[in-house]
Amino acid sequence: MVRRKLTDLELKQARPALDEVNNRPRLPICAILENIRSAYNVGSMFRTADALHLGNLYLCGYSAFPPHKMITKTALGAEHTMPWEKHAEAAQLARGLQDGGMQLVVLEQTTDAVDFWEAPLKFPVCFVVGNEVTGVSDELVALADLCLELPMAGIKQSLNVATAFGVLGYELARRRREGSGSS
Repeated sequence: MVRRKLTDLELKQARPALDEVNNRPRLPICAILENIRSAYNVGSMFRTADALHLGNLYLCGYSAFPPHKMITKTALGAEHTMPWEKHAEAAQLARGLQDGGMQLVVLEQTTDAVDFWEAPLKFPVCFVVGNEVTGVSDELVALADLCLELPMAGIKQSLNVATAFGVLGYELARRRREGSGSS
């Protein structure tokens, strides 16, 4: 057999039906998007969250929320399939999630941040990403059960927020599927 790329038609035919996807259990992973200034980044995170089948997205502060033209452009419909909620106050939401037994993990460079490859994670988990310039708020950093950072070997000290969201989201999903995180 000769290797070839799948056609668009083949990809569409292999796509599960919406009711099939909705009947699959979601991962016990959710994310807080705090004050994300770019609606394109929000849309990208919707698409990644849908691909991972995360539990929920919480759009907080001034993060854009559907319906929004720029979210739709990058989410490509994932804003219709991914559960989400809008919250004005991220810290209040975070406290409630913690009270419900969820580990709150902030992706931010802090004095005690742990390399995300080595992080002691527990499920269910909610991870927090913040503003493209100022990062996660000090209030959420203080509330965090754990602060994580992605290792940076080059000259730049950060990734685009949507890229970092994807890297951490896939690592959390991998750990959950492998059972390398306590429940």
